[in-house]
Amino acid sequence: MTAEQPPTPSADARAAKRYRMLFYAAALAAAVASAVALRMSRPEPPAPPEPAREKDYSFVVDAYGYKYQGHTGNVIDDYILKYGAWEKDHLFFVRDYLKNLNEPNAVVVDVGANTGNHALFYSRHAAKVVAFEPFPPVIEAFKRNVALNPHVTNVELCEVGLGDANAELPFVAPVDKNHGQGSFRVDAPENPEMKQYPKKLRIVVGDEYLRDKTLMPIAFIKVDIEGYEEAALKGLRQTMEKYRPLLEVEVSPPPVGTIDSLDKLTALFPRDYEFYVLPWSQAAAVTGKYTLQKLDWAFHSKGHQIELVACPKERLAALPGK
Repeated sequence: MTAEQPPTPSADARAAKRYRMLFYAAALAAAVASAVALRMSRPEPPAPPEPAREKDYSFVVDAYGYKYQGHTGNVIDDYILKYGAWEKDHLFFVRDYLKNLNEPNAVVVDVGANTGNHALFYSRHAAKVVAFEPFPPVIEAFKRNVALNPHVTNVELCEVGLGDANAELPFVAPVDKNHGQGSFRVDAPENPEMKQYPKKLRIVVGDEYLRDKTLMPIAFIKVDIEGYEEAALKGLRQTMEKYRPLLEVEVSPPPVGTIDSLDKLTALFPRDYEFYVLPWSQAAAVTGKYTLQKLDWAFHSKGHQIELVACPKERLAALPGK
């Protein structure tokens, strides 16, 4: 007597089993997808605020081949303490331009040098840096930073501002520690964060002042003087025509600045200059990864300010980031 064989499942039963398995798999996939979608739809919790310092303090950091002394509570110094430099993307852009230009005797002119962050960085990539700064408290900080770097011997500080006439003018200064906001634009709208400095400060015409110095070719000029850029550029016209440098100019719209049209802007430069913008971003300021955009006045002039890059056409090949 033989054992009975188990009945073979019918085709319908086998199909039903496959459908059930497919249904369970689809249901599981849908549940997983729903969970992922729900997670992605929820906003990321905000990063906890940095704890307030019990008190501010002085510090010294090793930057990009030089030491820098700053003080917490100052916007620029806080960036340098945390990220190694202020306006790192601007610095890297100029570094790369000078490298591409391959001019061993290149001179850099820093107008509005503040406490020396830019000038010290430029000193590593240029034969000479001529820095202009008229505000006494900032001048003292600049000198301290240069003294921290005895190996830096190619930075010259000129304790004057630049304009379109030689004069002594009123100066408005910040009431807090962010001394980089000082300006000769005393006719700008009243700002409770600014007050008039007790004495007038000296400005000179850049063309005349630089003519008296024995300089090699000026390859780059930075101008960042809080709305007084138009006057400084007028006073540098002959220098621009002679050396055809690249320029980086912070252009502030009225009422902070005075350059209110594309025609007024382009008239400040010699012939055959092309204009670009270094757009600001937090990521660029932190990482140094810059981008360069062609100037669109109708678009870019709507912002708070423009970080203008003006390049002579014959040097466009050396311009990085295009």
